Amino acid sequence: MDMRAIYYFVNAYEERSFTAAAEKVHVVQSALSAQIRNLEEQFGAPLFERGARGVVPTPAGQRLYELSLPLLRDLAAAEQEVIDLVQGKKITGSLRIGLPSSICRGILGGVLREFRERYPKVDVSIVEAYHRTLTEQVQAGQLDVALAAMPQEHSGLAFHSSIRDLCVMVSGQPIHGKSLTPCDLTARDDLKLVVPSDRHLLGQAISTLIASGAVKPRSLMRVDGTIATMESVLASDWACLSPMTAVVHELDSKEYFIYPVINPDLRFDLYLVRDQRRPLTPAARAFAEILERRLVEVRALWDAAVSEHGKSLS
Repeated sequence: MDMRAIYYFVNAYEERSFTAAAEKVHVVQSALSAQIRNLEEQFGAPLFERGARGVVPTPAGQRLYELSLPLLRDLAAAEQEVIDLVQGKKITGSLRIGLPSSICRGILGGVLREFRERYPKVDVSIVEAYHRTLTEQVQAGQLDVALAAMPQEHSGLAFHSSIRDLCVMVSGQPIHGKSLTPCDLTARDDLKLVVPSDRHLLGQAISTLIASGAVKPRSLMRVDGTIATMESVLASDWACLSPMTAVVHELDSKEYFIYPVINPDLRFDLYLVRDQRRPLTPAARAFAEILERRLVEVRALWDAAVSEHGKSLS
C-alpha cells in the first residue's frame, strides 16, 4: 500500500469530507479522491459511502482506519528518531505551542524565559486561545502541542495529564474577608460576578449552575479575556471567577483578594494534547517538561498558601 494514500484516507476519515481533507493536507481534491479510489480498488470494497453531506466510513473503512493509525505513528516516530540522532543533544528548529489565557497570564513568562535561556536557537510561536480552538489547531497540524481540556471528540489526539486547575473568586475589595478565605458560592446571593462566556469551559459550568438555581448572583456580566476580566474588578465591587493558575502569582498582591471556591466543585483537568501520528519534537518535549514542572510548582505554592491561611485561623 502507498503510505501517501493511507495518509489521505486517514484525514478523509477524520474530516468526513474529501474537500476538508484535501485542504488539510494541501492537495487538490481530485488527487486525494484518486488515491482513495486506488485503495478501494486494491481492497475490492468501498471505504466510504459518498453522500451530499460528506462521506461515511464503511465497516472496511472503519477497520482500515484503526489499523492505519499505528502505521502512521510508527513512521513518524522513526522519522523523528533519525532527526534526533542527527541533531544529537542540540535542540533547534521551531516550536508551535497553544495555551489557554490563564496559563499565559500566570505561568508562561517564567516558562518561556527558562526555555529561551536553554534553547536560544528554537523559533517559538505561541497561540493563546480557548481550549476547543487549541485542540482543533493540534488536529489541523497548526500546533505541535497544546495545554487544553480534553474535548468530547478527540479523534487522532493523544493526551498526557498535567494539572487539575481550580476555580477561585477574585475581587479588588475584601468582599469575602481576607484573601484565601474559602468561598461557598451557593450561600451567597449578593455577589456581582464577572464570568466568561459559554465559549469558555468555566463559563459553561457557571451557566449550568445558574440555570439550575445552585448559584444566584445579584448581577452578572460576561467578559471574555483575562486582562479585561481582571481590570473590570480591580476598581469596583464586582468579583470574577477565574482559574487559579491565572492569579497564583497575585497571592502577595495588595490589589487583589483571592478566594478559593469550595462549593460548587469547579475543577478542570488540563492535558498536554498532540496528534498521536506526530511524535513531539525535541523542542516540544523540552518545553513540555519545563511547563509541567512549573505547573507542579504552582500547585504546590497554592496548596501551601491555603494551608498556611487555615493554620492562621485556627
